[in-house]
Amino acid sequence: MDRPELASEWAEALAQVIYIARSRDEIERALSSALGDLVVALRTEPFTAEPAAAVAERLVELGLTSSECVESSVYVLGKEMPHLPELDGIDKAADKLVHVFSAMARGFSDGMRRRLFDEQEGLTLALIRARENAERALSDSEAKFEEIFSTSSVGMAISDLDGGLIRTNRALAEILGHRRGKVIAHRLEEIFHPDDADYLRLRYQVLLEEDSLPFRERRRLLRADGEEALVFLSASVLRAPDGTASFYVTSAEDVSDKHFLEGQLQFQATHDVLTGLVNRHRFVGRLEETLRGKNRVEDITVFHLDLDGFRAINNGIGRDAGDRLLQTVATRLREVFEGETATIARFDGDEFGVLLENSPTTPAPASLAVRINDELTEPVYIGDEGIATTATIAVAHHPAPDTAPAELLRATDTTLQRLKTTGRRQWSTVDTDQNERDRSRFALASSMPGAWENGEIGIEYQPLVSVRDKTIVAVQALLRWDHAEQGRLDHERCLEVLAETGLALPIGRWMLSRACDQLRSWTDRFNGGLPKLYVELTVELAGDPDLVSAIQAVLTDASLSPDQLRLGMPVQALCMNDGLAEDNLDVLRDLGIGVVLYEFGTTRGDLACLEDLPVRAVKMSGRVVSRVDRQDEESLFTRSIRQLIPLVRESGTSVIVGDIETEEQYEWWREAGADTVQGNFTGPAGNPQDAEHLFVA
Repeated sequence: MDRPELASEWAEALAQVIYIARSRDEIERALSSALGDLVVALRTEPFTAEPAAAVAERLVELGLTSSECVESSVYVLGKEMPHLPELDGIDKAADKLVHVFSAMARGFSDGMRRRLFDEQEGLTLALIRARENAERALSDSEAKFEEIFSTSSVGMAISDLDGGLIRTNRALAEILGHRRGKVIAHRLEEIFHPDDADYLRLRYQVLLEEDSLPFRERRRLLRADGEEALVFLSASVLRAPDGTASFYVTSAEDVSDKHFLEGQLQFQATHDVLTGLVNRHRFVGRLEETLRGKNRVEDITVFHLDLDGFRAINNGIGRDAGDRLLQTVATRLREVFEGETATIARFDGDEFGVLLENSPTTPAPASLAVRINDELTEPVYIGDEGIATTATIAVAHHPAPDTAPAELLRATDTTLQRLKTTGRRQWSTVDTDQNERDRSRFALASSMPGAWENGEIGIEYQPLVSVRDKTIVAVQALLRWDHAEQGRLDHERCLEVLAETGLALPIGRWMLSRACDQLRSWTDRFNGGLPKLYVELTVELAGDPDLVSAIQAVLTDASLSPDQLRLGMPVQALCMNDGLAEDNLDVLRDLGIGVVLYEFGTTRGDLACLEDLPVRAVKMSGRVVSRVDRQDEESLFTRSIRQLIPLVRESGTSVIVGDIETEEQYEWWREAGADTVQGNFTGPAGNPQDAEHLFVA
């Protein structure tokens, strides 16, 4: 969200609680300008929050004159302002925002108080004028005084010089909680808080001095129920025309709600409203203090939790149930770490964090991780529905003291992502080496769109060779990335990186189109008689609802017949419950395109797919080829593969084996019954020009 959007949302929130006699555009311009001043204040070093108070006072002048305006402003800015792009990179932004919002609350309070003080000044002037003009227009002045005194929103009292109350207004009675609009007290000091009474008697005596100015201070009054009422107390002396002091005029502006709002603002800036836990910004600040602050703690453990299956609860039962579950998770985390020195936070969505200061009696991280999940699996009932969850947990145990909090949470987040791929209710400590490998992959993934656009990603071709006579029966199109720093990245590495992006569909379609165009070019040059083109589809592309129409368009554009193309579909895609890949396979078969089931031999559903689906060939998984190469000939796995290949061939399906690097591997698979092999032993992958010699030969 940018600044104009936030200004619009802010204006919309204000429109729900107050009418401002200005156009919507004028209001949004004023709010956008205020946001700009707040951003400047946050980015200015050395930092000071005082400009925020001035911003709030200007907004009071704009017409934001109620506590509801302040509350709405605090809510909108507290929720959205941390996400402004202009605040990215600001050091300790969360702490600065707390100071800025506090200064704004003070500015609102000061602005509204000044506005009310102006009313008070007007009232005092009216009193003075009423006194001076009593003989000329007594009735008019008294009427004016009565109107102002009675209807003022500021509590007011007139007392004699000994402190005896002469008159009070309804507003003061409401502040003090007295019934029927009347203050039940005889002396002014009776409404003062006992701790302030002696001081205020002296302040009133000072007012009698001729050159003394009115005072205005934050003080406490005593309510009828014995509670405190926090007010801004103002007092002045009403004098006769000859300068003789006659009465005290006291006014009290109730700021209890504003004081409460300031506290609420402080809480909202550092806590999650739903669960009451500290938020991510406060957690990071606490982590900074623990790792590198003055009161550094030597022995800590950080737990980073991501709830399993939370989206299913939100979508299946409803967000109210999801919110209730999040509150329950917060409660149970407090129970797990009860008795420990721990900071528990809710990050975003369904992520939580725990900063644990270890003691001699603190259980081991493994024990705590198990206990967390044991607690979370106890269901909470919403109506008749009993819902529960588990958590995937990344643990950073004894992090180095010089570790930056952002770097530590980045490490736990990377560990979480890896754990999520292995199932639910997993936990692990941070593996620095594995994290470095993951980060390298993520860095490649983030740069892949630009590399594709800039032409760094291309296609190369590798032959598939018949075991019977070593003739080339097909060429497989493979991705290749000429990376500026890491050099050539092969097809497998490209697929690994591609899985971290959203480019599997567009790059898959692009590869298919380019490969078909290349086959068309070769066909024209060598007058036909070329081997088939083999392209392996990713899981995403195999289940793409538009796959068939895309392939038909590609074949039409390249002027190729369906029997010139062989498509590989991964077993994983065909085992999915949605059936999209299976539907695509049936249609492709009807079109005359041969389908190869690749990544075969690694899942329990392999033979079921082979039996149920009209595939022309299977391609053994590279993991199978690698394991056979490593294991003894009499191992159970090796013998099972020897038995599997004849079963496949008996069904009329041919067997393709890739990753053949040596003559020994070639001979083993030939004897086992493979029909076709592929790998550096029978022909390395190369660019289109390098592949042309295969056709000439």
